[in-house]
Amino acid sequence: MSDVLYLAIVASLKDKILKSQLKPGDMLNSETALMSEYSASRMTIRKSLSLLSNEGYIYSVPGKGNFVCKPEVDIFQFKFNKYDGLNTHIDEVKLISVKVLYPTKQIDRTLALAENQKAVEVKRILYSDQKEIAMEIIYLPYVHHQPVIEDMLKFANYLKPVEEKLAFVLDKTLNITVAMPSEEIREKLNLGERDPVFEITEIIKNEATLKILEYAWFYVSPKYLSIKAATPKDSDDKRIF
Repeated sequence: MSDVLYLAIVASLKDKILKSQLKPGDMLNSETALMSEYSASRMTIRKSLSLLSNEGYIYSVPGKGNFVCKPEVDIFQFKFNKYDGLNTHIDEVKLISVKVLYPTKQIDRTLALAENQKAVEVKRILYSDQKEIAMEIIYLPYVHHQPVIEDMLKFANYLKPVEEKLAFVLDKTLNITVAMPSEEIREKLNLGERDPVFEITEIIKNEATLKILEYAWFYVSPKYLSIKAATPKDSDDKRIF
């Protein structure tokens, strides 16, 4: 019964916080007052307060009491897939080149390559209604005796089987900027001299092995991509919104 009661107390206090009956910075009633209010033992009240604290709703100040947290209101969350997130459909992907080479120092450091290890460089164009809309440049660590990689790179979502297999250990980092494209990008995408592009840098790492699986640049005109983010309703970091 006490387990049901402590969850009911948690729900009641959460409701007061979410309805602004208890505002950020407000002090909760003392444990003794809460015991009286909810007809609960001190242990049950402390269990409820502990759960609220773990979930980021309140914090404790020794010798003073428990206070309502100030929520993180400037954290945003968005779901992004550079292929499916475009404002147009992709009906063709053309492979421009696949090279095994010694990469630049920046790429070498990012991929954390071994000494004298080469990388695979892939360049491809994405089309919509026979029009070039995006260009992708990808770098992968080159592993000797893996000739199948050239075949895998012919497919638009060649990394998908890897992502499905390693879904729970993949870590992705994105950096999105608006930039003026290089001459190569401008030429491949038939852009004007003053046409900017979204430059999306993506790093995919296997957290279990700490190895980088892919380092890629994705270039697309702003007219084919819009980015929207919203305040997350359920956050793993236990903050309230």
